[in-house]
Amino acid sequence: MKNKHTLFAFAFCAFTISTCAQTFSYDFSTGYDGWSGDFADYPVTDSIFYELEFNRTNLPTPLNTSAYALMIKGNNHSDDLFMFIKRKISGLLPNTTYQLLIDVEFASNAPTNGIGVGGPPGEGVTMKAGASTIEPLKINSSGFYLFNIDKGNQSIGGVDMDTIGHIGVSDTCNVFTLVNRNNSAQLFSITTDSNGEVWVCIGSDSGFEATTTLYYNVISLTFTAVTGSSDFNFSKDITIYPNPTKGNFSVDLDKTYNSVLITITDLTGRLIESKEYNGTKLLSLKIDEPAGIYLMSIESEDQKAVIRLVKE
Repeated sequence: MKNKHTLFAFAFCAFTISTCAQTFSYDFSTGYDGWSGDFADYPVTDSIFYELEFNRTNLPTPLNTSAYALMIKGNNHSDDLFMFIKRKISGLLPNTTYQLLIDVEFASNAPTNGIGVGGPPGEGVTMKAGASTIEPLKINSSGFYLFNIDKGNQSIGGVDMDTIGHIGVSDTCNVFTLVNRNNSAQLFSITTDSNGEVWVCIGSDSGFEATTTLYYNVISLTFTAVTGSSDFNFSKDITIYPNPTKGNFSVDLDKTYNSVLITITDLTGRLIESKEYNGTKLLSLKIDEPAGIYLMSIESEDQKAVIRLVKE
């Protein structure tokens, strides 16, 4: 059984985690819901030339025009126009590290595999999402607006924002269509300030040198608190095999524990599976759910470990 320790050592995180998640959802049906929009990476004197526009409006045809969204628009002339929306999130635990799932539904009319100026209209515009304790702002730097947090550059993510895809819909797209982007493959880690607050930012980083128009329709933010230390011994005794990415796997503990409860939940805390381990045999588990991120909690009378599982 020695090989299994080598194969799956990467899967174990030495921390404890609360399975209680806080979710904030916004559909803009009654207003801006605290969100605001702005632009960066363009000359200070060129806002009219860049045709910059942000407002709450109805979704465009052929979508449901009775529904509302946040529309943001710009004509990129600088190879790198960044259009973003932001919101302060309050009510979290102070000075606490969270894993943040950002799920965004927006309307785009950008085709994939298209030909554009400087870059394609779909793949040339990268969607990014992240969080910071510093308010995201554009800063006047020698007559050019730069972004004050690290978003990376175009298709590359930064410290404060990760890439979550592009704005392209399909090869044949010629009308506004709702698409979804999220960071479920890699949750964003953020530590709140002393007031239990962070700023969430979502934006499009453009290498397409023409007009891009997006309608943010639904945004969901799920914060799951993470606490603990690097020497949490219980998690070192856990072995999982075969690779849990396919959804079927077994759990073994390298020493005998009594009354160990193993549960699997999704990121909202919904129970997927629950079994009790008696220390005498392998415990077979199954994630009979769609691809995504799940949390496996292994808890004895005095210890608890939570392991993040990614099902492909």
